[in-house]
Amino acid sequence: MSLPEDERAELAAILLDSVGDGRSEADIDAAWLAEAKRRLAAVRAGRATLIPTEDVERELEALIVDAPAARRAG
Repeated sequence: MSLPEDERAELAAILLDSVGDGRSEADIDAAWLAEAKRRLAAVRAGRATLIPTEDVERELEALIVDAPAARRAG
């Protein structure tokens, strides 16, 4: 409990992942919430790099367009 909130959230996510596939929906929701809090803390602390939505959309579009050519090149 003496860890900072973002580190506790990360630890909680790791522990939840180690439990196995028998997790309940509540466990999964808790893991997502812990991850969201960890990421928010990272942004607020300046440890995360934010990427504009437009840049992400351009990268995804390029991946989608290039995917068939990559599969043919195999």
